[in-house]
Amino acid sequence: MKQVLALDVGGTNTRIALIEIKNKPVIKKQLTYATKQVKNLATIINNFNKNIVSACIGFAGPIVGDKAKLTNAELSVDLTKLKKSTKLKKVCLINDFHAIGYGVPFLKKSDFLILNPGKGFNNNVKMVVGPGTGLGKAYIINNKVHPCEGGVTSLGIEDIDDYALLDFLKSKYPEQIYYEDIVSGRGLLNIYDHLEIKSNLKINMKIRKLIKKEPVHKAQVITKYSSKDKLCHMTLSIFTKFYARFVRDSALNLISSKVYLVGGISSAIKPYLKKYFVKEFLRHRSHKSLLKRVHVAVILNQDVGLIGSGAMAGNLV
Repeated sequence: MKQVLALDVGGTNTRIALIEIKNKPVIKKQLTYATKQVKNLATIINNFNKNIVSACIGFAGPIVGDKAKLTNAELSVDLTKLKKSTKLKKVCLINDFHAIGYGVPFLKKSDFLILNPGKGFNNNVKMVVGPGTGLGKAYIINNKVHPCEGGVTSLGIEDIDDYALLDFLKSKYPEQIYYEDIVSGRGLLNIYDHLEIKSNLKINMKIRKLIKKEPVHKAQVITKYSSKDKLCHMTLSIFTKFYARFVRDSALNLISSKVYLVGGISSAIKPYLKKYFVKEFLRHRSHKSLLKRVHVAVILNQDVGLIGSGAMAGNLV
């Protein structure tokens, strides 16, 4: 039975898994590290299993040859150096959303939560998109994955409330404001901080403290208190609105039959996706009827990136 290693390296967490290759990749063991504590990937690989010779690394940043640096953290990788420091003979380096795209075909029906049951189009174009430390996106065209740095698209502004948020963000990011400055983990906090200053809502200091000190799962904390705290509710409502706009415009860039929302934040805010996402996604001056045909679903399986990397390492894609 063939075994390979799969890595999912993000700005917040770095995950490694032992994958057994049958007719599909099966995760047998996995560990998670805080990325800021990872000095190099060779140490993680050797400590996890130093005898495996094949691996694939899904990496949250643009790949240049055999090297890459995380977009939203300091960690970098050089495959030449990595091979010298491990027993790996075959190792591939791909964008993290590249890995997610490869993982989608191996998911079960129960791994999806359908938001818009569109029938799609006569094409083979899909898209995976999701917020995390940044905002990732990839298109799957005829089963080939094309990752991109979509999160650094300039922000779309539509009304006076949006301009107020833009004005607040300009104080933090003087040059340009990107979608991932709102639709990401730090984006949630940016929205919350903006509302704390600009709205007339009463601030619950206990909840505020919990949100501020939470290092990773801010979306879960804000969602937990959203039914009790108006500031949390408004934060998630605004976040979902911009998320839907980004996905809508991205789906129209390459007419996508299916769109998959991925990542821990997408799963954490399911109540808001169910209630608000589709309405904003379909709100378009010219192409509402076309957007109704786009099948939109949340991927609930948080291992999809590891599965995709395992499939790549095991020559299943």
